[in-house]
Amino acid sequence: MIKLFRNIRKQLLNEGKTTNYLKYAIGEIILVVIGILFALSINNWNQNRKDKIEEKAILKTLLENLNAAKKQSEDLISEEDTLKIRLIRIIGINSNQSKTKDTIIPDSIFKNAVWELQSDQPTFNTYNNLKNTNKLSLIKNEKINEKFTELEFRQNRLNDILEDRLSVHQIRIDDILENDLNFIPLVKALIPNINIENEPQNNYNKILKVQRIRNLLGMKLAFTQDVIDFRKNLDKEIKDLILLIETELNKPK
Repeated sequence: MIKLFRNIRKQLLNEGKTTNYLKYAIGEIILVVIGILFALSINNWNQNRKDKIEEKAILKTLLENLNAAKKQSEDLISEEDTLKIRLIRIIGINSNQSKTKDTIIPDSIFKNAVWELQSDQPTFNTYNNLKNTNKLSLIKNEKINEKFTELEFRQNRLNDILEDRLSVHQIRIDDILENDLNFIPLVKALIPNINIENEPQNNYNKILKVQRIRNLLGMKLAFTQDVIDFRKNLDKEIKDLILLIETELNKPK
C-alpha cells in the first residue's frame, strides 16, 4: 500500500500536476490521520473492555472478603454483648435482678466478666492489598469508593476505642485479680483437672460491694457499650458496601 502511494505521488510530480499532487498529499495525510484515530479507538475500546473485566473481578473479590468480614463483625458484636450481660450480672444492676438477695456468681462467670477482653476487628485484606497496588482506581462507581473511605474511618474510630479499653482500663481491672481475690479457683475454668479443694473460696458478693471494684467494673461496662456502638457502626458500613457491590455486579451489561 505504501509503495502504491509512493508511485502515485511520483507519477503526479513527473507529469507536472502540482495542484493535483498537493490535493492528493493532503488526502493521503487525512487518510493516515483517520487510520491512526481508528487504531487508537480500537485500542481504547480494547483497554476499556479489559478494565471492565478486571473491575468486575476486583468487585467479586471485595464482595467475598466483605461477606467474610460481615460474619466476623457479627461474631465480635455477639461476644461484646455477652461480656456486657456478664458485667451487668456480677455488678448486680440487672433491672430484673432481686435487690435484696445476693446472686450466686460462679468462678467462671466472674473470670470471664473481669478478665476477658476482645480486641479483634474484621479484616479487610483484599481492600488493603488493592489500595497498596493502586487497583482501586479501576472501580468506577463513586459511591463504592466513598463507602470504602467511610469504612476505613469507622475502622479507625473502633481501633481507637479498643486501644483505650485495653491500655487505659484493662490494666487497672487486672489489679482486682491480683490484689482483691484468690485467683487460683478461677484457673480451674481454664484447667478443669486441677485440684482446688485446699484453696480459699472467693466470696464474690462481698468483693463486689467494694466501691473501687464496682467503679472499675462499671468503667469496663461503659467502655464495652462504647465498643458495641462502634462495632455496630462498622457493621453497618460493611453491609451497605455489600449491597452496593451486589447491585453494581448485577447491572445489565
